[in-house]
Amino acid sequence: MKKLFKISGVLFGTMLVIGMVLTSCNKDDNDDDGKIDPSTIASTNLIAYFPFESEPAAGTAVEKSNSTITYVKKVGAASFVTGRRGNGYKGAATEAYLEFNIASGTALKTLDEFTMACWIKTPRTTSGAAKIFTVNGGDGFMGNLCLMQESQALGDSVDMKLYLFDSASPAWKGQDIRKQSKTFLNDKWFHIVSVYRKSTSTMEFWTNGVKVFEQIRYADAEVGGVQPKLESITLGSDMSKIHFGAWSQQIAGTPESWMNYFKGIVDEYRIYNKALSATEIKDLYDAEVTQINL
Repeated sequence: MKKLFKISGVLFGTMLVIGMVLTSCNKDDNDDDGKIDPSTIASTNLIAYFPFESEPAAGTAVEKSNSTITYVKKVGAASFVTGRRGNGYKGAATEAYLEFNIASGTALKTLDEFTMACWIKTPRTTSGAAKIFTVNGGDGFMGNLCLMQESQALGDSVDMKLYLFDSASPAWKGQDIRKQSKTFLNDKWFHIVSVYRKSTSTMEFWTNGVKVFEQIRYADAEVGGVQPKLESITLGSDMSKIHFGAWSQQIAGTPESWMNYFKGIVDEYRIYNKALSATEIKDLYDAEVTQINL
């Protein structure tokens, strides 16, 4: 009996030690500071990442772009200031933008759907429109793909627009959605995800992990009671530049009076070569939140 008690005691002690070791290992396996790298979400589909920590040297490759997108220059009053995570890019009311080159092999040129995600903090624009991000080419007026801030006459929420140029569409090559949402607040940080999803032909806005707007897009007018959906897109192979903060007409050409420079701050800009799922978008936002400045 005593021998059995001794064996039981030894086993209990051994199990207790193993339990403590396993608990310690579990803590070590988790990041003690609770931070999650957002680049681990849909990592194989992330084709460009702009962290905006500081101005890169000319010719520096953009992260996740396989060296097909490279930094060119900072122009005018463009600057790098405290952002949502570390630093971010800040525009200005006067000439201000960043320029990047796009090489022939970039995945941007073969997108048939996409997701773009970033943090934005911007004051209200009461007249005109400001380009936050644009890929130039195809449609010389708007570009092939852009995220922009529209004129906002009333209210405390930012008026956002997503635009794409589908060069293969029979009739309606230029497609856009526009949304003012209570989650796009003036002078407050919000995480915005813009999506084109080929399976549903929808353009979508998500904010802080939640969908706030979607709209089906069509390629042509209705024929025989059927209207063809946009489905897979072709942005075009002529894309050559990416700009943050300015219209192409402000960079080269004659801008119209309503074309504004982006005055706000943008941070952690990510481009994916697929439409992220609802779970991935929420996971991305949750991961981003673990990284934000206090």
